[in-house]
Amino acid sequence: GSAMRQAMELAVDEAKESGEYPDGLAILWADSATNPDTAAANFEQLASDGARLVIVGVTSDEAKALLPVIESTNTLALSPSASAPTLARDSSLFYRVFPSDELEGRRAGRFLREDRDAASVVIYTLDSAQARGIEPPFRHVFEQTMEGEVVGKVVLSDNNWEEHSADLLTAHQPESAYIIAYADETLDAIRHLRRNGFPGVICVSSAFYTADVVSQNAEMLEGVFFPQPAFDIEDERPLVQDFVTAYEQRTGQIPDIYAAHAFDAMRVALAAVRNTSFLDTEDLKKTMRFGLSEFPGVTGPISFDEQGDVHHNPIIFSIREGRVVNHERWVKKQKEDILRRIRAGLTGEEAPANP
Repeated sequence: GSAMRQAMELAVDEAKESGEYPDGLAILWADSATNPDTAAANFEQLASDGARLVIVGVTSDEAKALLPVIESTNTLALSPSASAPTLARDSSLFYRVFPSDELEGRRAGRFLREDRDAASVVIYTLDSAQARGIEPPFRHVFEQTMEGEVVGKVVLSDNNWEEHSADLLTAHQPESAYIIAYADETLDAIRHLRRNGFPGVICVSSAFYTADVVSQNAEMLEGVFFPQPAFDIEDERPLVQDFVTAYEQRTGQIPDIYAAHAFDAMRVALAAVRNTSFLDTEDLKKTMRFGLSEFPGVTGPISFDEQGDVHHNPIIFSIREGRVVNHERWVKKQKEDILRRIRAGLTGEEAPANP
């Protein structure tokens, strides 16, 4: 929450400095503490205070609880990170800059089965809206489309999950593990796998990733993979590099996926207000749907479909020496380094350092 608010405040400050901040606009803040009931009460109060567009719904469970309030107050909502598949379909007033879990689940299934050639997988999951959105498309791709085997499922909220997991690992020796959970539970599952000497591929969901989690657990997370909507701190576009630099100067941290999507959510909200003549719900909806086509975001071009969904295909990242790296780019650099060393060996020259 702190990282996301800092990113949104950065977007506001930059809009004011560039002259793109809408005249007369007031921004109100509230803290849901990621509690669905608190979020609903806050939303109702903000709408009562005159808010026409609310950036809200950090988690899918929180966003789901908000849908009735969004409808009853007839107030537009824009989520920076809620990803459950049905959210945008369940309300015409709900928009999001974060892609649906369906895309992430499918990408993880293809990656483990096709890219890593894993014939079997054990799934670790929470009983959450996020997990319920990701697991079915993952299974569809891994089991049905690509004929892999799911050897079992471990529910991390069960009291005996570690014993159940150990039994599955011993009996089936799966070639991969897929963890669909938030940061704390994901770390518990990886710690358990490391203690049990699990030799296979570990893939986790994007919900686990924050800059602090990676920096504080670098050794344990080495070599872990995860699909993530397309925010890459090594993206050379000036928009991305300016954001990375400004955020790091402001917070002392490298921006993570949540900071990036919060930054884009605030920029989209400001642009929607700036480009809408009358700030009623219907006019704001028209602007969001038709007036922001291919809006330039640090997470990629942003356009909303008729349901309010953004379409950003996830890409695979991995953790290497405490850094989150674009996996395809990392593999490409490794191949280039090998070729340089081969050429150097053939010519007798010293191999140049890998940039």
